[in-house]
Amino acid sequence: MNTLFVLLDADPWFLEELTELIAAVLIFGLPILIAVFIYIHKMNETNKRAEIVLKALDKNPGEVPEELLKSLNTPQKPLKERLLGKLLWGLALTIVGAVIVIIEFAMHLSTNEWFSDDRNLMVLGAALSAVGVAFLIYYFVARRTMQHEIEAEEHEAKMRKNL
Repeated sequence: MNTLFVLLDADPWFLEELTELIAAVLIFGLPILIAVFIYIHKMNETNKRAEIVLKALDKNPGEVPEELLKSLNTPQKPLKERLLGKLLWGLALTIVGAVIVIIEFAMHLSTNEWFSDDRNLMVLGAALSAVGVAFLIYYFVARRTMQHEIEAEEHEAKMRKNL
């Protein structure tokens, strides 16, 4: 309890440094923490699959049914669906970035102050727009180069549906 009062009584310089330290830890620590959690989750999934296969081998030595192995694999989205996801992200990021740039530009025009404040959101908007345009370029290039694979997947899906 005494520590809280000491922190509240501290001079603004110390609180500013503490805030910057917490922000840096969050900015750099959170992505690492997320990556660790994803890695642990994937390892658990792999261990569960291996355990299921080992139990199946114990019951029927020398034979593992192909249907079991197919059911254990996570279904992968079709190529066309994955490409449409890139298109969605590209459009969303480009529009959000453009809106941020337009709003910030309008705010600067109304105040006649250019780049005077510390929080210039034009850079963020331009970066979001650039990432969005990169997704759009990827979508159009991949759609053109992978047209045969997309058609083959669609044909295979139709054949499965007819059976």
